[in-house]
Amino acid sequence: MAAATSDPSRRQYDVFLSFRGEDTRYSFICFLHDFLRRKGIDAFIDEELLRGNDISRLLERIEQSKISIIVFSENYANSSWCLDELVKIMECKRTFDQVVLPVFYKVPASDVSDQTGKFGAPFERSDEFFHGLEERIPAWKEALRAASDIAGYVLPEKSSECEFVDKIAKETFKLLNKLSPSEIRGLPGIEWRMMELEKLMDFKETSCVRIVGVLGMAGIGKTTVADCVYKRNYGHFDGFCFLANIHNESKLHGVDYLQQKLLRKLLDEENLDVGSPEGAHEALKDRLRNKKLFIVLDDVTNENQIRLLLGGGGQELYREGTRIVVTTRDKKLLDKVVNETYVVPRLSGRESLELFCLSAFSSNLCTTAELMDLSNKFVDYSKGHPLALKLLGSDLCKREKLYWVKKLEKLQRRPDGKIQEVLKMSYEELCPEEQSIFLDVACFFRSEKLDFASRILSTYKTDASNVINDLIDKCLITISDNRLEMHDLLLTMGKEIGYESSIKQAGKRSRLWDQEDICRVLKYKTGTEEIRGIFLDMSNVDSMKLSADIFTGMSSLKFLKFYNSHCSKWCENDCRLRFPDGLDCFPDDLVYLHWQGYPLEYMPSNFNPKKLIDLNLRYSKIEQLWEDEKNTGELKWVDLSFSKDLLNLSGLSEARKLEGLNLEGCTSLAKCKSIQHMDSLVSLNLRDCINLKSLPKNINLKSLKIVILSGCSKLKKFPTISENIESLYLDGTAVRRVPESIQNLRKLAVLNLKKCCSLMHLPDTLSKLKSLKELILSGCSKLESFPDINEDMGSLEILLVDDTAIKQSPRSMRMSNLKLFSFGGSKVEDTTVLELMPFSGCSRLSEMYLTDCNLYKLSDNFTCLSSLQSLCLSRNNIKNLPRSIMKLHHLKSLYLKHCRKLVSLPMLPSNVQYLDAHGCISLETVENPMTLLVKAERTQSNFVFTDCFKLNRDAQENIVAHAQLKSQIIANVSLQRNHKGLVLEPLVGVSFPGNDLPLWFRHQRMGSFMETHLPPHWCDEKFIGLSLCAVVSFKDYEDHTSQFSVVCKCKFKNEDGVCITFICNIGGWNETSGSSSHEEEPRRLSSDHVFISYNNFFHAKKRHDHNRCCNTTASFTFSVTDGTKRKPKSCEVVKCGMSLLYAPDENDYRLQGLQENVNLDKAVFGKEIGQNECAATEEVVVLPKRNRFCLEEEELLKSKKIKEEVVYAL
Repeated sequence: MAAATSDPSRRQYDVFLSFRGEDTRYSFICFLHDFLRRKGIDAFIDEELLRGNDISRLLERIEQSKISIIVFSENYANSSWCLDELVKIMECKRTFDQVVLPVFYKVPASDVSDQTGKFGAPFERSDEFFHGLEERIPAWKEALRAASDIAGYVLPEKSSECEFVDKIAKETFKLLNKLSPSEIRGLPGIEWRMMELEKLMDFKETSCVRIVGVLGMAGIGKTTVADCVYKRNYGHFDGFCFLANIHNESKLHGVDYLQQKLLRKLLDEENLDVGSPEGAHEALKDRLRNKKLFIVLDDVTNENQIRLLLGGGGQELYREGTRIVVTTRDKKLLDKVVNETYVVPRLSGRESLELFCLSAFSSNLCTTAELMDLSNKFVDYSKGHPLALKLLGSDLCKREKLYWVKKLEKLQRRPDGKIQEVLKMSYEELCPEEQSIFLDVACFFRSEKLDFASRILSTYKTDASNVINDLIDKCLITISDNRLEMHDLLLTMGKEIGYESSIKQAGKRSRLWDQEDICRVLKYKTGTEEIRGIFLDMSNVDSMKLSADIFTGMSSLKFLKFYNSHCSKWCENDCRLRFPDGLDCFPDDLVYLHWQGYPLEYMPSNFNPKKLIDLNLRYSKIEQLWEDEKNTGELKWVDLSFSKDLLNLSGLSEARKLEGLNLEGCTSLAKCKSIQHMDSLVSLNLRDCINLKSLPKNINLKSLKIVILSGCSKLKKFPTISENIESLYLDGTAVRRVPESIQNLRKLAVLNLKKCCSLMHLPDTLSKLKSLKELILSGCSKLESFPDINEDMGSLEILLVDDTAIKQSPRSMRMSNLKLFSFGGSKVEDTTVLELMPFSGCSRLSEMYLTDCNLYKLSDNFTCLSSLQSLCLSRNNIKNLPRSIMKLHHLKSLYLKHCRKLVSLPMLPSNVQYLDAHGCISLETVENPMTLLVKAERTQSNFVFTDCFKLNRDAQENIVAHAQLKSQIIANVSLQRNHKGLVLEPLVGVSFPGNDLPLWFRHQRMGSFMETHLPPHWCDEKFIGLSLCAVVSFKDYEDHTSQFSVVCKCKFKNEDGVCITFICNIGGWNETSGSSSHEEEPRRLSSDHVFISYNNFFHAKKRHDHNRCCNTTASFTFSVTDGTKRKPKSCEVVKCGMSLLYAPDENDYRLQGLQENVNLDKAVFGKEIGQNECAATEEVVVLPKRNRFCLEEEELLKSKKIKEEVVYAL
């Protein structure tokens, strides 16, 4: 077990959650874990560690956590595993002062302390519960007593879990801030600098947006101060992002990439499509204004970065209370943007001495008196610059006094005291090998992977990895994400040294990266043997004719790179360097050759690549490298991808050290015999080599792990070139059979045979592949059978066999870890496919796609799929779904499109978020309620019944009523959260055929626009949101994007001129996850449909004083969109409606329609069911009879004269 540390800041996890899974995992713990995540707290939850395995790994996680939260529930003490966790937690509290927070979840603390009541039952029957573990009982009891004595949190029955969890998350964030002062302790003077910046940011003032600039020279500590303030405060905001190192990241990836990264983080949407960079913020304005944000833009260097990252609209784009910090070295960038500017001061004498001592002695005090005077002199030399102090202190650490004296004497010979000189001095003390590699990294290889750079920079005399480690020790290079990095100051210093400005002729300098210098050297052939590296960005280079002998004089050239930073691909007109007479040679010392779009058909014949390690000629015109074999013994990586004229790999037979070979898109390549000699090859990419017919026979490349043959449409034989392959991609090939010998590929994890249209047979030995995680057979149109899996394929997680010719399901499918299964389009002969497929061992299956499977019913073993989250049954002949489907408690998405014989829908599980029943032309009824509802409802949902023309009136009213009630429940939960400072956006949407708006929509208009005047006090404390409705007329509409939605732009403007504008999504469909790899036809609609949604509107209260008498005008513009910029044709909004939603009065008679603590399963199934089958601890809601929960307009106006809108029952 890894040794624990007493320093909380060095522990791996913020929080360890100890809980009884069967009580709280999918309810309270899930909720708590989500709240902690939103506050940026890394909480460990034992989802990946199976119960029954060695507990030592779990105990190690406890040691690695800063805080342990123990959730005592009724059955906590039933588990010896939980009790062992508890003992370990209390041990860590005693040993390492680990913070422990006990939570008494619906159990009294006294029952935990004394082991009484239901909680203590296992100890009363210890022979039954703890047989063979009696010796551990005293330790368990002592741990329970000790834990219950700690001040914690008590959640009684029938109390708000939302408020309770929010309180725990906030307290945990505060505790973590107190536990993490070690970073601050290592930064003398940082605390008062943080306080100064926080004073300017004024976090307590929430009525405005504040942007604060942090200004200072490079290395003065701008990023450090901003980072510390961010870490101390981000948990108090709804969204937050620290965008680091913008200057360099924008060069590497572009500002557009950083904008996307920022907006995805702020809006907590990983796959957010921000659209056009110029209009991204405006398009997302309403979503941004829904959150109080904390943004740090670090190291901004130009106005374009600020404009794209903050949006051209300035502070108006953000909600009041938002705080933005911009760090920069250029004051002019801040003048037009910020409210205040904080200039980071240099360190005081005391702070400088403390920082120097921390670096030189690992202590804030000088360890010896004789070095004290010298320390003060070094501090005086550094002039309060933190980076200089760290560099000098680190270099002097553990050195003798004589070294200190000589070091100071050297400094005194250069007494200008400039920071740049301090950095350059550190460079000059390096040995020649260290200097050379430092300059190579600074000029050419910053941000490259460590292993790659180490190999490229190594020579026969020097191991670059050792030199890089020395440079890391001297704080000149750092490693981030396994890449070489260095501070901007050091990079600037390195480039200034590498530029060698004292040498007037560029051809006599060692490193060239300036475009003008390089073009001049190439054009006039002034290159000399001094040149070590040339990196030319050709994006702005004019076309040049060059001589064949341009490299003749550059005998020491090691690194050569011609690339286009504006385009990673290559177009015909991108050939900027032309060689009418060919190219005579490359220098024999060349180690690194990258030439994007190499313009010649051959490499120079007299080039001896004996030292060449990396050869990259993407998008070249090369036909073959060399006619004769060459000494390529040092080659490790070759990339000739998209060289469409490449015919063969001649000249590479000696490349026995080659590890990576990329030939993707080499469409003329017919054979590659040379690979049989590449004993070290790890990755082989031959994707889309459409003329490749076979690979060499009888070879075994033992190092080969990844083989990509996707799209090699003429390849007929299954390749057997290595027994150590881990990933094999044969999709789109002409392979006819998989051999029995595949069982020898014992490390194979991914086998992709998608659209192998000639494949007819799979061997019985398939089950021998114990490491296989993904098996993809989609589109194998001639594959008629799937072998029986008699041995557990315990690693298999993904199995796709859709659109095959399989007619009979296997008798055995032992796949205990299967998570995704797709069988779409497979016309099995037996119409009860689920009965034949033994899924009982697939308890982890979470996604199953059975589109168009000739399926007539679901079998009785269906509900054994307890982890199922997404189920697609579209285009089948099912008439009814079993009522037991409600037992699938984790089901979130249900696809029933074009189930033309489906007549009715039973009650669905409470977690269902998306139901798509498009084209169920026989569907007449739906259960009332449509899904199980609970009073702690948090699940957003969308129910699509487009083209369900037989839905009777009762069914339509049940659908609308269900959506009304669910939205009311969610909105009230959200209202409670809003009182605690959290703003959520619940949405319930429904759609079905029709052209009439429900009568209770008081505001109705023909067309797509309406405007109305709202009475004073409309936005009072009970206001919770909007109900919106639209009738859309479809005329032979085809949806090809599968992202159709109806949206409404809402605008509220009061007589004081305060205006709120936002966009609501009324409904639609998004099928990005509904079909697996099975292709479906576009959705077609030719009639009118009704779309209704319920949205909260809590952010309005931030702008409206509900105690003031103020008239408001509201306007609503409805439109349709298909996810593209163009307006969809053949559909339009022809009617629209709106109502305001309010929370009910406590004595509202409609509350009588809700039943609390009802065992709904008993009502549905007529029997009691087990604890695991129903969330019995939550309050269950049964929908009342139609019209009981929804008042008519006249009745409402009588009962609530100050309200003009419909109120729904909670």
